Amino acid sequence: MRTAWWWVCVLVAWTAACMPSFNRAAMDGRRRFYLTKASVQGNRALTACASGYHMASRFEILDVSLLEYDTGKGLTTDDSGSGPPSTAASYESPGPFGWVRTGGTSQFTNPTGATGSASMNCATWSSSSPQAYGTVAYLSDRFSTESNAAAPTWNGRPERCDVAVRVWCVESAATREAGPPGRRRRWRGETE
Repeated sequence: MRTAWWWVCVLVAWTAACMPSFNRAAMDGRRRFYLTKASVQGNRALTACASGYHMASRFEILDVSLLEYDTGKGLTTDDSGSGPPSTAASYESPGPFGWVRTGGTSQFTNPTGATGSASMNCATWSSSSPQAYGTVAYLSDRFSTESNAAAPTWNGRPERCDVAVRVWCVESAATREAGPPGRRRRWRGETE
């Protein structure tokens, strides 16, 4: 009986050693996101993300505890570790904030200019006019005082579309792998 357990242990160790390495985010289903290092005007925000990523809607990145920050592609700071940058450090312009999709209708006027406003989108990211506004988002450098708020706090504000700003990008769901590289699940009747 002991010999059988020993062989099981050897088999498990051998299998684990021979398996291809996987990205932890791909294995646990978390999507990656990042803040671009380069800055663009509002009319170029939709094309600023790397292949396999797209400009994030604020709702796609709302809960960063469900995501993994891509430090290889994104802006990092001295103390960001494996996470996204926040407004805690001093930055050169434009800072650790980026254009983010609003989820709303095409809008470019700045009715209030209030912090937290998230309705402007540079006319659906087609304008770089100094009279047009878009929404930028950033992670706060403050801990929430609410007892039920475990996730970092997002904030936002309007920004003129002619100003060059970084962009929040999120991994496109269609590019996610469902298993080991080189293998994919085929459905009945599907041909390659």
